[in-house]
Amino acid sequence: MGSQPAQYPKTSFGPFEFVAVSGDLRKFGTRIRLQGKPLQILTLLLERPGQIVSREELQKHLWQGTTFVDFEQGLNSAVNKLRQALGDSPDQPRYIETLPGKGYRFIAPLQNQSNRTVLEIAPPVAPAVKPAKSWIPWTLALSLAAAVGFLAGNRQSSLRLPVPTTRFSVIPPPGFALEGAASRQSFALSPDGTRLAFSAIDSSGTYQLFLRDLNNPQSHPIPNTRGAHTLFWHSSSDAIYISIQGKIRRVPLNGEGFVAICDAPAFTLNGLLVSPTNLLLDTNAITYSVSPSGGTPDRVKNFLHWPQTLPGTDDILYTAWDPAAKRHRAVIGGPDKSESAKLPLLADSRILFAPSTITPGASFLLYVSGGNLVANPFDLARRQLTGDAIPVVNQVYSFLPLATADFSVSANGILAYQKYAARSQLAWVDRAGRRLATAGPANVNLKSARLSPDGRHLATSIYELETSLQNLWIIDTVTAAAKQLTSAFGLRDAPVWGPHGGKLAFLHGSGGRTPKIGIRGLAENATEAIESEGGFQLPTDWSPDGRFIAFSNNGIARLANEIQGDVFLMDLSRNRRTIPLLHSTFHEGNATFSPDGKWLAFTSNESGRTELYLQAFTGGDNPAVTGERFPVSRAGAQVVRWRRDGKEIFYLGFDGKVYAVSVQLGQRPAFGPAAPLFEISTEARAAIHALVGFDVSPDGQRFVIPTVSDAEAPSIVVVQNWETSLPVRR
Repeated sequence: MGSQPAQYPKTSFGPFEFVAVSGDLRKFGTRIRLQGKPLQILTLLLERPGQIVSREELQKHLWQGTTFVDFEQGLNSAVNKLRQALGDSPDQPRYIETLPGKGYRFIAPLQNQSNRTVLEIAPPVAPAVKPAKSWIPWTLALSLAAAVGFLAGNRQSSLRLPVPTTRFSVIPPPGFALEGAASRQSFALSPDGTRLAFSAIDSSGTYQLFLRDLNNPQSHPIPNTRGAHTLFWHSSSDAIYISIQGKIRRVPLNGEGFVAICDAPAFTLNGLLVSPTNLLLDTNAITYSVSPSGGTPDRVKNFLHWPQTLPGTDDILYTAWDPAAKRHRAVIGGPDKSESAKLPLLADSRILFAPSTITPGASFLLYVSGGNLVANPFDLARRQLTGDAIPVVNQVYSFLPLATADFSVSANGILAYQKYAARSQLAWVDRAGRRLATAGPANVNLKSARLSPDGRHLATSIYELETSLQNLWIIDTVTAAAKQLTSAFGLRDAPVWGPHGGKLAFLHGSGGRTPKIGIRGLAENATEAIESEGGFQLPTDWSPDGRFIAFSNNGIARLANEIQGDVFLMDLSRNRRTIPLLHSTFHEGNATFSPDGKWLAFTSNESGRTELYLQAFTGGDNPAVTGERFPVSRAGAQVVRWRRDGKEIFYLGFDGKVYAVSVQLGQRPAFGPAAPLFEISTEARAAIHALVGFDVSPDGQRFVIPTVSDAEAPSIVVVQNWETSLPVRR
């Protein structure tokens, strides 16, 4: 059998070799660690050797959405790190020349070579079967080469020759950032292991889906998927399903257009094509069945969370919440089966089946536990675990309430995971975006904060990798000291201050329970009162008189996915009665009371785009908004804050900028033009899948915003032959 090396481009300069496909930089064969912005800058420079890459281009592609000061600091730091890795000097450059006021240029001579990383095997003469493609995917080539050679020498063996593990990173295109999974599936390998579909957000906070053919170093956008919320693959690997603007669609990857299937059930997370006539749709609480050709989703008997078909069987592996253990359990059953087999396996995330590529008949169950991706040996025929869990990689994000996690695995030995990155910090900036000071701990995972009425404290929510949950923290704005307010089991997010600063309302979730409003004081031993009635409850503000908490049943007004959001009031003076306040066919949210309590600012997409409006509010026996709605924004709004004297409204626009609008309240309010102040970077708004937010000092002169450190940005790591890297093999 003939073989021919398949080569990937390798660029050589001086003692260095660089492979753009993997981002692998080596000096005399020894790997040099280079990631994040320094790696991206090197890639851009090597694409245009001898040409100037301007500072404006670098800002547009790599620092879009940041303030000028953050860009300058970040660029200088990244170039310095790149020069350190190359052993280069700005005064006597051998590789990177600085052109003051213009940009940078790569000046060393280049030599393009091949990188012999895979082998393509010529197809056998017989049997004469027409292949589906004219090439063998690189992800299968090494395994095929090893297996053919091994079996030719020893046909009696039941083992396959292990193939070394190889890996590379996938980064989003310039101007986009990766965001971890929480209420969705953010990336997934195709069933045949040849493609990776992933989502990334742009400066507007909108998701775009991209496709990376693992036989090609470039990713490209998938048509008709801008604004898609979650994704899952068709079993044929030639199409994906998406939820987008409240709809489920099937998008072919070879062609144009899409197939509209149905309205998306509320909080659709995932799905599974069980048969040509049955598509399962997985939500946070219910599983539905719908025809893949289109129709109305019907609820099935069992809740099959994160369903996966087990090969060679009619059974489905899925994840079920165990209230006693407060974790998820692996279960084998079906949509209508009265009996299910519960496995003695507890996880923080969904649980995926993967057959062994080394030992025929063996397999694994993969899941996240304590921030580590682990693989548990599993006997499919006997439905039994056959050994202890084996660590695969540490620091992988998961979200316990919904069992989401940043990993995917295919049947042919391909693993993809997104490394958890704790790189956030709150910072104070002025109206021009100039950083004044930092607030609270660094290198954590957060993206919002709320300022207490007296301006003395900040309340924020910080994600904890080990528990897969978020807890509340209080930060002193004078001393910058921070303390964790909550630690008991449960999700706590989106804190809102009471009018006197002594209490917080927040979103509280506990395992399989739909998140509700929680209320507690600031004392360390304060008790929490959790609302028990109604559906999803995301608090957005507390009225100045202390009577009402405004909340929404959908936290993402910008995306308008799954359900059209409504605004409600919780009446604390009347036994926490729930009052519908804004209930229409439009998506409405972000309700915020004016400082005098007589007006309500909120967002609505009634114009076809989510904009900020102002409307009069009256309390009494029948609280309501009345009279005319006055538009405040003209180009989109996402987050709303008031200056404490009511003379300005601030909001986050779709371009990532914070805007200020002067207000004169009266019988008919008057507004000044929307003035852009500064940007909140795309990376800061993608740090974690939670509500982005900022807040403003009482005088409107300082703002607290989420920022990111200069650490490496997240990437998706693709591993071929992941099983070979296990410390213990079964």
